[in-house]
Amino acid sequence: MPPHDEGTLIFCSHCGAPQVQLSEELQTQLETQASLAADGASSTSAPGSPSLIWAGATRFAALAAAVAAGLLLVSLVLPPVIFLTFLWAGVSPVVVLGLFQTRFPAAPISSGFGARLGFLTGLSIALVFNILYAITMLVARFVTHTMGDADKQMTMLLDQFRTQTEAQPGGAPPAVQAFLHNLALPEFRAGFMLLGVAMMTCLLLAITTTGGAFAGFVRSRSRR
Repeated sequence: MPPHDEGTLIFCSHCGAPQVQLSEELQTQLETQASLAADGASSTSAPGSPSLIWAGATRFAALAAAVAAGLLLVSLVLPPVIFLTFLWAGVSPVVVLGLFQTRFPAAPISSGFGARLGFLTGLSIALVFNILYAITMLVARFVTHTMGDADKQMTMLLDQFRTQTEAQPGGAPPAVQAFLHNLALPEFRAGFMLLGVAMMTCLLLAITTTGGAFAGFVRSRSRR
């Protein structure tokens, strides 16, 4: 290939294809632009970016759910531990927000952020509770066959309540009679149980959201 100056357009003597040799100044400019582009790409995944902040928040919420699951499993062997499980479910948003602030000290903390984090934590714990509760009920019904005693107790309570209402002057009101009749149906009992689970879930979410909002408000005030 014949000699040439830097930055000039030349042609290969064998194939005739154009050859471009960049000058040192142009190469420096391209390297600078490439480094700036790499810095910009890394800044989008910086520790303070919303994506990484919520990814960390999700991990801490999952950790709280794992602790609740462990306590709930222990309570199957040691029933008094169930009180620790409920206590943890109530205070978990405060603990999760503290761990989050330790991991992301530069992240902005407010009552709104604390409420969202508390809701996420409560939702994770409620999901774990409901899954484990459903598995426990299925095992007790179809594997260990220990639900027979609970069914007998429920039937006995219904009979006692029916006897008490019928012993009242004028008998039981029609609404109470219809409720007792429907409560004797397995489908109605299942729906009534699901309604109770939904109410407990809503109560848990209300507690964790309120606790997270309060913790976020306190921590936002302490930064000022």
